[in-house]
Amino acid sequence: MTFFLSWVVYPVVVVALSLGAGLGLRRLAGSGALAGVLVLPAGMAAIVTVSALTTQFDALAELTAPCILVIAVAGFVATGRSLSQLRPARSWIWPSLAALLPAVTIAAPVVLTGKPGLTGYTRIPDLMHQLQFTQWITHSGRTIPPESAVDSSYLETVIKMLGVGYPGGAQGALGGTSALIGVDPLWSYQAFLALVAGGMGLSLYALLSTAIASRPWRALAAGVAAQPTILYSYALAAGIKELAAVAGITLVAALLFARHPGDGRPRELIPLAVATAAAFAVFNLGVLPWIGMLLAVGFAADFVTRREARRGALVRWGALTAGVAILSVPTIIVARRLAPVAGSGGPPDLGNLAAPVPAWSAVGPWLTSDHRFPLEVANAATVTYVLIGLVLAFAVLGLLWSLRRRDLRMLGLAVAAVVALVFVSRRAGPWVDLKAYTITAPLVLTLAFAGAAALWQLPRRARWLAPLAIVAIGASVLTGNALVYHDSTITPYARFVELEQIAERYAGLGPALHTTLDDYPEYLLRDVEVTGMFNPPRPGLPFRADARGGTAYTRDLDDFDPKFVQTYPLLVLRRDPTTSRPPSNYSLVTRMDYYDVWRRTAPARNVVEHVALEGERNERTARMCDDLQTDLRRAGRGARVAFAAASAAVRTGRPEFVSAGWESDDLDHFPNGPGRLKQPVTLPRGGPYAVWLRGSVGRAVRILVDGRQLAEVRLDESFPYQYIPLGRASFAPGVHDVELVRGGGSPLPSTGNDVGSDGATTRLGPLMFVPADSVTRQVQWVDGARAMQLCRGDARLDWIEIVRR
Repeated sequence: MTFFLSWVVYPVVVVALSLGAGLGLRRLAGSGALAGVLVLPAGMAAIVTVSALTTQFDALAELTAPCILVIAVAGFVATGRSLSQLRPARSWIWPSLAALLPAVTIAAPVVLTGKPGLTGYTRIPDLMHQLQFTQWITHSGRTIPPESAVDSSYLETVIKMLGVGYPGGAQGALGGTSALIGVDPLWSYQAFLALVAGGMGLSLYALLSTAIASRPWRALAAGVAAQPTILYSYALAAGIKELAAVAGITLVAALLFARHPGDGRPRELIPLAVATAAAFAVFNLGVLPWIGMLLAVGFAADFVTRREARRGALVRWGALTAGVAILSVPTIIVARRLAPVAGSGGPPDLGNLAAPVPAWSAVGPWLTSDHRFPLEVANAATVTYVLIGLVLAFAVLGLLWSLRRRDLRMLGLAVAAVVALVFVSRRAGPWVDLKAYTITAPLVLTLAFAGAAALWQLPRRARWLAPLAIVAIGASVLTGNALVYHDSTITPYARFVELEQIAERYAGLGPALHTTLDDYPEYLLRDVEVTGMFNPPRPGLPFRADARGGTAYTRDLDDFDPKFVQTYPLLVLRRDPTTSRPPSNYSLVTRMDYYDVWRRTAPARNVVEHVALEGERNERTARMCDDLQTDLRRAGRGARVAFAAASAAVRTGRPEFVSAGWESDDLDHFPNGPGRLKQPVTLPRGGPYAVWLRGSVGRAVRILVDGRQLAEVRLDESFPYQYIPLGRASFAPGVHDVELVRGGGSPLPSTGNDVGSDGATTRLGPLMFVPADSVTRQVQWVDGARAMQLCRGDARLDWIEIVRR
């Protein structure tokens, strides 16, 4: 049902809302002021502008969805009988193709899995931040919670984003439209991106109307120009702002140059004012270099070509400026916080990049499946730069041809692309530079397609070069996009559904602690007030002195100060056969395939001492046992000793065979293609075992034991060193052969080979075999008289506690 809501109902509803809002704008401005092809993107801009206003204030935030619905319905009502003109016609075919091409490429990685979700999992936490921000502003506006109330990772993220004046136009529109059909923005996010990309395709189709007369070729050019590889790759990671910003920029350009602000009546400027305000709402001050140059070109053109009517033109430009200022009041309020960050050029670091992305990526082609790594890692530098040279040559030709024809559409795009890119890149660091490249790339590609179309002016025998050039440019971009699509990472639907169920069951019963490095539980468990490892509430997480330093992808409970753990009435833990059992006063209340929920069932003060152990034999020294006896006496009469046995998991041994081309890092292996890995496991006793694989899997991997298939895993991606349950099976005692078999690729998403070293879809680690009767380790008790016998024995223990009754 969630898939149907996300990928059928939601797109239909948003298109209908955009159509209604766009028709309303057309009615206000007059039919001649808004071309039919721009009605949908202009309507989306209206939704963004309204959402930016309502999500600014706590009192209006929850009215975002009703307000969006009202403006859409009002648009349909105002259009009245003219709605009959909206019947499908042949003229719809080519604009629809221009919209569908980028929308389908954004949607495909998720839709083709057959399950709801989104791309970019494990690549960057920004996407989770966007969802948390969306959730907050559509319920509470931009009200900043007091720091004393920040008791969860969700609120910690929200307060940081609100504190810097983070732009929220697109997120507000996402949250408001999602609320109308009752779906979490997590599930509609990717569809929203696809719709935004489709709107950009329509705007580019309008912009290319004077450069490419043929509607089919114009549709192809616009559909490809809306998805340059660097933008496509970043959009699939976390680029809601960047994608929405360039959609806004292209809409502003299409409206600005279709009818000069110096012409007509002031009311005809309403769509342009709304589009400009929407662009500022989604990217705030960051969009100013592009929008500013477009408006400067339009203003200059009006005053150069209309000398005799400059006063009237100035009045209309003043009306446009006033309209944008009024509609941008929420953005202006937010800009006060953002200005210091924007003025400094943004963060100077690499963000999640392995190396700075070159400015050449803004041309269009970029033949790598992961923009975070240099082209050399993908062995594609030479061919990529050849294609860049080809596309750039056509972009220059497009500029020269536009100068000759005085095509302000293309000239405006050229000026905005060059000036804005130079301005931003000279002041910013690599991370902000990347954002500038993603925004500039569609403008450069549009110029390149215009240049290719100029070849139709050659003598008749050579005109075939024009469609050939358009196809070549398109192919150079779509090849890179195919690589990105094939290697995209997908959110694990089954795991997320479990988290949703936990959130529903335990809402309001937190706070809870989650000890695995994973950003999405911090969003999905927000109603349980979860503290996670990505964004823990300040002052941070108190670790024991002997805990592992640095970043750990999974934390054992015994890494933390025991008193800190005891402050949480709930523990939501990713199942892991190697980790410690929670303290004795926690009981398992929910077990799922991937997650356990433990509830504190006795007061924290009852646990006098918690001694973490490593599970090794003879690790307990005489000094440790003497200290235990001393602490036991201090605890008073009736105090007892609780203990838990160490994990009985048996790990597979070192591989006996690894296919050529597979890389290894200690116990983890990274397949660079099809192949297999063979390793032994020695089981101490026969019977049923629960089996786990440490890894992150995109393309299907089969797990065989003694030649018989135990399980097949596909699209179960995780951060490093986290486990995937494979099920249960019975085995005889002794040595068994375990094989991991990875087949060939397929056209499906997330089935490629990782370019970089994170192993998001190709990490295969050891297997763990856990006797079924020890999967849940029970707490055992001894009285004080037998405590020393336990301590000085050789039993493998997880921990020992002194517990007061």
